[in-house]
Amino acid sequence: MATIPATTLTALFASAAEATRWQRTTLGLRTEIEHAGYTYTVQLPQGSGAAYIAGRAAWGNHECLYIAATLTETLPIVEAAMAATRVH
Repeated sequence: MATIPATTLTALFASAAEATRWQRTTLGLRTEIEHAGYTYTVQLPQGSGAAYIAGRAAWGNHECLYIAATLTETLPIVEAAMAATRVH
């Protein structure tokens, strides 16, 4: 399992809170964040629950992860996802 520094996790969840492109999946909403040569997938579960990092990919490599955000980190992510998927 990957060890990701706390500062990187904070930056990833902050970037997800600013994301404007979200996809609907059967698991909920998801976005991709580019950081330090990796593409991280941040998942917002359908229904309720904390946002989490579901995995990261780089050239020739993919790691499945489950790193949950705190409630304080999840709330702005929910707001960003709802704003991005709102029908105008």
